Amino acid sequence: MKSHFTKYHGAGNDFILIDEMDGDWLDDRMIAKACCRRTGIGADGLVRLSVSHVADFKVTYYNADGALGSLCGNGSRCAVDFAKRSDLFSGSECSFEAVDGLHEAWWKGSDEVTIAMENMALAKASVGGYFLDTGSPHHVFLLPESEDLGTLDVMELGKKLRYGYYVKQGGCNINWVQPIQGDNAYAIRTYERGVESETLSCGTGAVAAALVIHQINRLPSPIQLEAKGGRLIIDFEGSDAGFKKIQLTGPVVQVYKGQWPW
Repeated sequence: MKSHFTKYHGAGNDFILIDEMDGDWLDDRMIAKACCRRTGIGADGLVRLSVSHVADFKVTYYNADGALGSLCGNGSRCAVDFAKRSDLFSGSECSFEAVDGLHEAWWKGSDEVTIAMENMALAKASVGGYFLDTGSPHHVFLLPESEDLGTLDVMELGKKLRYGYYVKQGGCNINWVQPIQGDNAYAIRTYERGVESETLSCGTGAVAAALVIHQINRLPSPIQLEAKGGRLIIDFEGSDAGFKKIQLTGPVVQVYKGQWPW
């Protein structure tokens, strides 16, 4: 059996997009096989679009290992562009259903796709950094400019914390951020659970990092995060009680379309 798919990336975070508006048929083994970079299509994860009875469409994200994932920020932004090209909504605004509830989204062309996030509590101090759940669990380290973010061993350090302190909680994504000199932005690197590697960007990780940066360093909204794969912008309103009106914005690219023998 062969099925059509579309390959996307959002700021370097790449995904296989599948239209399942007529019904679900994928299982975890099929997903992991397709996401494998050596023998499959290759992706950080797979995103299924299916029918929703409360929104324009439903977004379901799977990690590269085939396991059902939590909210994926960049994957959801790619899904919005995919839905727009598939005529699942008209105009520039839409809504989608995800694992954590309903989200609004805005499409202004592939260079600017925005999704709204749920309200969030303040980050909590944890293991030398800060923990915050942005639809996915994230640990954020704030590095001083004196350290070299570029040479940081993200694989080793990320794996150690993900399978160490956070293993009983089902794992955690690990992020390191550092201010960029002469720019009102921070650089970010992320180790993602499920991928079990560093990704070129992470949408929910960028949101977590921006909120921690505001909470600790008082940098005002919007905050720009420069990942290896591109720049993401996070808008929000912060207070002593937490965060609201959170939005994640960045580019998406439809890389190619194909067929895969699932």
